[in-house]
Amino acid sequence: MKVTISVAIYNVSPFIEECVRSVYGQTLDDIEILLINDASTDDSMEIALRALEDYPHRKSQVRVVSHEHNEGIAKTKRDALLEARGDYVVVIDGDDFVDSRFAELLYAKAIETGADMTICDYYKLRDGKCREKTLLPDGIIGDGDNVRSDIINRRVSPFLVCKLFRRGLFDEHNYLWPVKNIGEDTVISAEAAYYAEGIAHVAEPLYYYRFNPNSVTKLLDEEHCLKNLDSFKSNVDIYVQFLKREGISDKYGRGIFINKMRTKNRLLHIVGERKYIRLWLRTYPEINKVILFGNRYYKTSYREWAWFFAILLGLFPKQKKRLFSKRFYPCEEWV
Repeated sequence: MKVTISVAIYNVSPFIEECVRSVYGQTLDDIEILLINDASTDDSMEIALRALEDYPHRKSQVRVVSHEHNEGIAKTKRDALLEARGDYVVVIDGDDFVDSRFAELLYAKAIETGADMTICDYYKLRDGKCREKTLLPDGIIGDGDNVRSDIINRRVSPFLVCKLFRRGLFDEHNYLWPVKNIGEDTVISAEAAYYAEGIAHVAEPLYYYRFNPNSVTKLLDEEHCLKNLDSFKSNVDIYVQFLKREGISDKYGRGIFINKMRTKNRLLHIVGERKYIRLWLRTYPEINKVILFGNRYYKTSYREWAWFFAILLGLFPKQKKRLFSKRFYPCEEWV
C-alpha cells in the first residue's frame, strides 16, 4: 500500500469523529488506516469504529493497535511510525483533522521528488478562528542541507504532524526515541530530517491543527509546569545525545541553544517564587551566560537583559506581556 495514516487516540471523544471521517474520506484509495488506541477511558474508539460503518470500502484497510495501559503520546507516536505497513507514513493527532486530498498530494509530491520527508502547510484553529500557517515560510525546499538545518536548528517547527515520511527511514537507522510525553516531536523530527535523503514541500494547507486548551502542554499551574519541565528536559537531553553521537553538535549548536532555552522557560509562569527562580537558573546553567552576552547563535539585546533580570527579581509573571518575545516561549501555541 502507498500510505499509512496513523491516528493517535487518547480521550478525544469530542473531536475524534471529525478526525476519522477526514481520514476515511481520503481521495487516495491505496492506504492503510492505523488507529493507535492508547488505552482511552472514554468512548473515542467506539466513535471511531462507528463512523467507519459509513465507509464500507475502508473496513479492510483499518487496523487497530491497542495499548494495554496508557503509554503516553511519545510511545504512541513511536508505534504509529514503526507499526505502519505502507510505503509512506504520516501521523495525525486524534483531536485534529485533514483535507480529503492530504494523503494524495503529499504522496504525489514524495514520488515526484523522491523525498524521504514531505511537508505541507496547515490551518490553526483557535477561539473559533482559522488561520493559515506554514512550516516552511521560504516555500519549496529541495534536498539541500538548508531545510535539514532549519528543522534541527529549530527555525522550523518540529511538529510531527504535517510531515509524510518514507517508512524505511525508521527501519534503516538506529533512532534514539523520546522517553517522555512533551518535546517528543523535537527528537523524532530532528533525527528524521538528519537521515532524510530529500525533503519536499507542498505549499498548501492540508492539515487542521486544533488548539486544545485542555492539552497537558497548555496547563500552566505549578504541578504541570514542573512536570512539563522534567518531560521536555528528558527529551531535549536525548536530542543533544543524538547530535553528539553523530558528531554534529557544533554544526547544530543553534538548535541545542534554542531547545535548552525553551526547556528552562517551561517555568516562566511560576518564576515569581524564589525557589523556582533558583530552579530556572540551575536548569541548563550554561544558557544563562549566553542570554546575557550572546554567542554566534544568539545576539542579545536590551530586551533580553530586561527579561533576564525580571526573572531574577521575580517580576516576569507580571511583566510577561511587556517583555513578550516569541523565541523565549517554549511552544509556538502560546503566541
